[in-house]
Order: sequence, then C-alpha cells, then structure tokens
Amino acid sequence: MTRLVGRGDLLAELGRLLSAGESVALHGPAGVGRTALLDAVEEAVQARGGAHLVRVSGSAEERTLPFAAVHDLLDQVPPEVTATLPEVLRERVRSRLQEGLRGVPGEAGEGQQAELAGLLRAVLEQWSSTAPVLLLIDDVLLLDPESSAVVGYARRRLAGRFVLVATIGADLGGGGGRPDEIDVSELRQLEVPPLAAADTVGLLVGLGLGPDVAQRVHVESGGLPGTALALAGALGERPGVLDAPAPLPASVARGLATRLRAQPDGVRETLATAALLHRPTLRQLERAGLLDAEAHLRRAALAGLVLHRGELVRFTPTALRQVAAESLSAAERAARHHALAEAARSRPERLRHLALADPRPDAGLAREVADAAGEATASGSRDLGAELFCLAAERAPSSLHDERTDWLTQAVESAAPGNHRELVGRALADFWESGPTPDQAVRVRLAIPELAGGATIMLDEVLTAALADAGDDDRLVARVLLQRARVALRESRPVASARDAERAVAVLERVGDPDELALGLTTLAGARRWVGEDHLRPVQRAVALAGPPAPGLVHISPAYMAARFAFYDDRLDEAWGSFSALLAQVDRGAAADEVHVLRCLVEVGVRRGRCREARGYAERAERLGEEFDLDPQTAWFISALAELAGGDLARGTTLATRGAETAEEQGDTRYLIRHLGLLGQARLRSGEAAAAREALLRIREVEEERGFSDPTVNRWHADLASAQVALGQLAEAEATIAQARGELAPRVSTEGVLATLDRAEAELAVARGDLDRADRLLTRAAAALAARQMPIELGRTLMVRALLERRRRRVAAGRAATRQALDAFTLARAEAWVSQLRQDEPARASAGDPRLARLNDTERRIAHEVSTGASNREIAERTYLSVKTVEATLTRIYRKLEVRSRTQLAALLRTPPPGE
Repeated sequence: MTRLVGRGDLLAELGRLLSAGESVALHGPAGVGRTALLDAVEEAVQARGGAHLVRVSGSAEERTLPFAAVHDLLDQVPPEVTATLPEVLRERVRSRLQEGLRGVPGEAGEGQQAELAGLLRAVLEQWSSTAPVLLLIDDVLLLDPESSAVVGYARRRLAGRFVLVATIGADLGGGGGRPDEIDVSELRQLEVPPLAAADTVGLLVGLGLGPDVAQRVHVESGGLPGTALALAGALGERPGVLDAPAPLPASVARGLATRLRAQPDGVRETLATAALLHRPTLRQLERAGLLDAEAHLRRAALAGLVLHRGELVRFTPTALRQVAAESLSAAERAARHHALAEAARSRPERLRHLALADPRPDAGLAREVADAAGEATASGSRDLGAELFCLAAERAPSSLHDERTDWLTQAVESAAPGNHRELVGRALADFWESGPTPDQAVRVRLAIPELAGGATIMLDEVLTAALADAGDDDRLVARVLLQRARVALRESRPVASARDAERAVAVLERVGDPDELALGLTTLAGARRWVGEDHLRPVQRAVALAGPPAPGLVHISPAYMAARFAFYDDRLDEAWGSFSALLAQVDRGAAADEVHVLRCLVEVGVRRGRCREARGYAERAERLGEEFDLDPQTAWFISALAELAGGDLARGTTLATRGAETAEEQGDTRYLIRHLGLLGQARLRSGEAAAAREALLRIREVEEERGFSDPTVNRWHADLASAQVALGQLAEAEATIAQARGELAPRVSTEGVLATLDRAEAELAVARGDLDRADRLLTRAAAALAARQMPIELGRTLMVRALLERRRRRVAAGRAATRQALDAFTLARAEAWVSQLRQDEPARASAGDPRLARLNDTERRIAHEVSTGASNREIAERTYLSVKTVEATLTRIYRKLEVRSRTQLAALLRTPPPGE
C-alpha cells in the first residue's frame, strides 16, 4: 500500500471533488509526490469500488504519436463493454487509432480527430452507464495533443460520468507541448505543496533514519519527498563542532550535475550566477543583467532544483550550489564575480566578489575586506561578516600575520552565534597554526559553545583548554568560568553552574567591567533560583549595571533573565512586553539568540492565552531553525508547545515524542525535560495516563539527581498527580502534590503554580469522594487563575469542575462549567483544547456508566471519536492507527459494552449515568 504522510487534508479534498463529479489537476514541483497521490487514489478506488478506473501516463518519447494515450485508454476498457457496441463502431475505432499511430507526427487530420472523439465518447457513455469512469493521467503535459483534445471532449460531454485526475509536471512552458495545446481547462487546480518538517521526518523515521538526520534531510530537500528519499542514504549524522564537513558523495554530485545539465541554457546560467552570490535573490540576479531570471527560477523550482519563496533563492539540496558554481570554468567565475561586484549595492558584497575573483595575496584588498567584514557583522549580517573575515585572512600576505590571526578570531566569533558551522571550521583550519595570543585563543574557545549540537564532553574539553589558555590572567579566567557556568545552566546542572558563577563574579568584582559583571550576576541569579537560593538581588543588581545587550548575547543578558523570572512568577503581561522589546533588539544574524526569544514569547503566549500569536512566533522559529541548521529538538519543542495549545493535539504529541527521542540521543537534558513535560501533558489529555506518568516521573528523576528544586520552572507536578489519580494511585498523587507544595513554601509569587496543584488535588478529592473539599479547592484555583489571566489553566480547572458537578448529580451545573471552559479556550484561541473538549464531552457526560470502565485507553479514545461522527478512516488518521486496527478495536468495544452498532455506541456515550 502507498505510504503517504502529510497528505490527509489534500486526499480528503480530492475525494470530495471526485465525489461531486469534478475533474482535478494536481500541480507542484518535481519530487513533491504527485504520482504517489495518483497511486493513493487508485488504491482507494480499487478498495472501495464505485467507479471504473483507467490510468495512462504522458511520455516525452510518445508525445509525437497521435492518439497514443487514447489507444492506452481503450486497451483498458473491458471486452464486455466494447462487445455491446455495434461491430462497425468497434472497427471504426480500431482503424482510426491505427491510422493515427501510423500518421505523420502531430498532423492527424481534424476530421479524423473529431470522428475519434465521437467514437470514444460512445464507448465511455456505454461504460459509465453502470458507474462513473475515473481516468488518472500522470504528467498530462506530455500527453500527445490529439489524445488530450479527444479526452477533453469526452470529459465535457459526459460531465460527472467521466472525470479525471491529472498531474501537471515541470514541463509547463518548455520541453513539452505549449500550454494552449493541453486541455486542462475547467479542471479544479490543487497544489501539492512540499511537506512540513514534521511530515518529512515522519516519513524518514519510518524508514529507519534518526529524527536528527531526518530533519537535516528535510531542510536539504526543501520538503520534497522524492528528493528527501534520494538524499536519505547520502546524509549521515551532523559532523561534530570541530569536524570538517563531509565531502559530497561522488554519486550524489554526479546526479546533481546531470539534473543541472538537463535544464535549458538560461536556467543553467541563472543558477550558476545565483551560486556565486552570498544570499541570492531575484533582485540581485536582475541587477546582474539576467532579465529573465524570474521565469528561469520558476522553471528551476518546478524541476525541484530551488526553492523560490519571496525574494530569497535556496538550492535544494544546498550541495547543488557547489555543483552549479563548478559548472563554470575558473575564468568564467572570475569574470562573473567582477560583473557582480559592479552590480552590488553594498560595500561588503562588492568586496566579497572582488576577493573571490582574484585569489592572489593583496594587503590593501585584505584590509578593505576585513573592514567591510566589521561593517557586515555590525549590521547583523553575521554570516557575510564571517565569510569576509575568512577571505581577508586568505588574501593576507605574510606581512599581515598579526592582523590575519585577529581576523580569523573575529570570523569564529561572528559565525558561531548564527550556527554557521562551515565558516567556523574554515576559520579554525588556519587559526591554531597562526600562533594566537592567549586572549585570542580564549575568545575562540568561548565562541564554540554558541554553536548548536555541541556534545557535553566536547564542550568540557574546549572549556578546560580555555582555562589553560587563560593562565594567570584573572579577567580571562573569569570569562572562562562564566561560560562554563552558562553551559552547566543550559544542561540543567544548577549546582555546578552556581559554583562557577560565584567564582567568576568574585573575580569580576575586582577586574571586570560593569557589563561583564552584569553577565556574571545574571548567570548566578538563574542558577540560584533553580536550587532555591536568593536570586532577586543578583538579577536586580545586574539590570542596574548592564548597558544594552551586545549583539548575539541577548539570551544571556540581565534583561532576558529578568523577563524569565517574570514568566516563572506568572507576571505574564510584564514578561510579554519584555520579550517583545528584546525581540526588536536581536541581531538578525544570531539565529540562536532570536530563537531563544521566540521560544519565550511562545511560552508566555500560551500561558497568557495568546495562542494565535504564539503559533505565528513558533512558525518563525521553525523557519529560522531550518535556515541556520539549529538542533531540531529546539524548534520541535516550540512548535509542539504551540500545537498542544492552539493547533492539533496529535501533531503536538508527535513533535514532543520526536523531540524527546532526539534530545536524549544528543544528551540535551534541558530539552529532554521540556519535551517530556509536553509529552506528559499530551498523553494525559489523550487518556494515556500510564504513558503520561512515565514521562513525568523521568523529569522528577533528572531534577532530583541534579539538585533542581523550583516547581515554577518546568511545572510537571500537577500533571503527574492527575495521571496518578487517573491510574488509581491516590497515595502517590498526594505525595507528589505535597512535595511540590513543600518546595514552593519558601518562595514568593507562586499563586499560579499553587492553583494548578489545587486543581490536581481537587481531582484527588473527587476520587476519594470528598466532594466538598474538591469544591473549595476548585473555587480557590479558579479565582487565582482568573486574577493572573491564565485562561487555559482556568479552562482546565473548569473541566474538573464539570466532572465534580456530574458526580454531585448536578447536570445543569456541569454543563454550565463545560460551557465556561469552552468560552475560556475559545477566547484564548486554544484550538487544540476547544477540539478536545468538544470531542471528549460526550464521554465525560457518561463517565458514570460502569460499562465504560471496561475499556482501555485506546478503546476509550476510539469510542469517543465514534461519538463525534468520525469515520473509521478519519479515526485512523487521528489516532495514528491502521483502518484494520480501528475496525478490530471497534468490534471489541461493541462486545465489551454490549452494543451492536455505531449508533448505539454514540447513544451510550451521550446518555447521562443513572440518577442524573
């Protein structure tokens, strides 16, 4: 069976149109999976029946044979259909086809074509008298024009009885027939877009790739599944921070070169020029004199060679850029670089092309290029700045030894915050041989931890070497200790972080400037908060000392930490305003900096009930992660958080699962904890209490092992207690709640967390039958959450209130609480919660029926889906099960609940328990 991912909505729309008798044209770039969609339609029709199926394919080799496609079509008409036609008619069809196939290419007579059109119509009219005829055409632009016209005539005359699905390939406007020769008029156009990252990863993980590698393949392929599958075997794990990039496999290089050579001259010229630009855009290509660049890029995009969204042009895969550049001779490249320098609008871009045009040493040019590198970095173009620093060092003669080493140092410092790994490696290749000073060596080693994907052991080695380089220089020692403290905090080791931060601050008090001391106090405040020690005085002093954040250092600045503390304390409007202001200060070239701030805005937005804005920020973070090759678990956490609140529960669960797996593989404790927290919530909401408990207990183990004792940060305690209550582990739930309350006791501004614990304790009280205590706890929780404007948590509390009222046999009050919860989720644009509440409420309303206790978690979820009117296929897509599994599970549900049909099952779930 054809395995499609990410195409559920498209297939549903395609099915709807075909059921309405409409014909459809599927279009999209090469490799996007148009043929796979036709395969899926064919399999669905064969399995379901209800239509006669025919399939033909366009072919460049047969496009000049008149009526070739019609011949293939008629070969698939059953003999019993043609047997009912008069013999003279059958003979006429055969003779006309033979005449066409023997005729001069492209010159079938109009009378012959018209007669055959009428004959085909008669055949299809007879065949469609029992069921519609569905024609699948793969690559309609390569159909011979005569067949296209004949088929089009039959489709129009037999509307609703003869429908077709046609794919439109990359030959529009060249290589195949003219668009006006192809009869796709009146077809409903459906675009087949590239896959989203989560869907590509899902496809490749199912084939055995790790999530991290699958994410890299997605980025390289631009979401084109055909390209992704071709690249999957060629890409391995991400190289280490200090490793040279792996060379392009020869087979891949040859394949890319072949694809490039197959393009028309204008497309090849446009792509070769784009490959020489720093960040190629349509406007730059047009300024370089390529006036047809837009048309050429459009054709290249249809061929799956580039992504052209807006102005920016991106090669797919990125290795194609190297292949396109090397398609020019050295002399041709130099000439084009000179021409591009003339057309450049900025000094850094002009000097880049001049440095690339002539590789000979030149002291004057090297100094100019280095000066332009500083300009580019200061303006936020860190990747351009880093490349220019590298070029300056490469063009420097031996007389500029000292300046050259400093340029290499600045290249690493510019490239690392943007995760430009190749540029870091390029600079490091010569840096250590140049005899750096201790200050330069320390600066380079302290920049390396800013790269994504650094393993803990490797970073320990780098920072240990930096401490040795620092020697007796107190200021350098303090900077190394401070970076070590930041790395420890990033790895959720607050005790070690606090120890190093205290030592760094003590030294910086003597020898550091105010900004360095402020950064030290900021790290110290974060570590102290996590272990339950005084954190307010350090952060307040840091804010008072600090100036504006340095480029690339916003995420470690005092203002950032103060905003994080406001978030932990549920001062959400303050946190939102602070992070919004910080986003405006982020250096565009420092990708990690920007993603940190975007993550914070998503976290605050979800808690504050600004889910629509949170999803927008999450999409922006996802694009940055792909552009700068950041660790995928970062973007997956941000997207999962936004999805679980304002999007789709199933998608959020998938992202959290993959994120947890990848974070664990990479030893990323910080994101492992974050993903496990989301996964615990998602499993709890899906009725999988045991899986939720397992995920959340792992967080507790990690935190206890590392001395982490701040329940305001990760906030897993209430969900763990709820999972334990659902599993009947009431004593364990009570202990979980007591532990959290004990850790919160010495802290201030904890009312929001305490309210979530009140909700969990109310569930515990309901389970024990203490309904009055549950009432008091829920009243207190709702008041606190409303005061702090936390609508999603308020909605969750109201859902428990509805459960309590049903246990009290107060039907109207239970419905009122449910409506209030729905209102809270709706105002927050929390679509995932709205959808869940609407799906689950019929089952919640019948929670007292003793028969439902017979169902396990999966059976309960499927029963709930049935109550909403979902089909078996829809249930399979929502629950990630096969249709056969859903059918078998439904059979068990019927037997356990003693019902015989979906109608009886839905009625049972909608019926209040006895006595209500």
